Amino acid sequence: MATEPDQLDADAKARRGFLLALGAYLLWGLLPFYMKAVAHLPLIEVISHRIVWSVPIAACVLVWAGRTADFKAAIRSPKSIAMAALTATLISVNWGIYVWAIAVDRTVETALGYYINPLVVVVVGAVLLGERLDRLQ
Repeated sequence: MATEPDQLDADAKARRGFLLALGAYLLWGLLPFYMKAVAHLPLIEVISHRIVWSVPIAACVLVWAGRTADFKAAIRSPKSIAMAALTATLISVNWGIYVWAIAVDRTVETALGYYINPLVVVVVGAVLLGERLDRLQ
């Protein structure tokens, strides 16, 4: 049975998680307005800014979370570097399509794609990879 301080700590963590998720969804919901405001800029410039500004922000998050040792271990592994390069390429393509779609007034289609994507991933996992889902999932 959980003690009262443990329950308060769990409640605080749950509240913090909820607020962080809410903040992320609010920022994601407002992002199309920002993308529309910068639609006059070349696509490569918008993506380049995202890449350049992501590096110091990610570094700050790693330091804040105390995960710099994990980062150091990852950059020593050629397999991790290759996976990071592939991931970065896929994210850049995804982000480029998103920025382009907002610029050409395809916001609704883009939002629908982001909504449907997790559903498609689950179906692919179940059909191609044989993953089993329980009733709740």
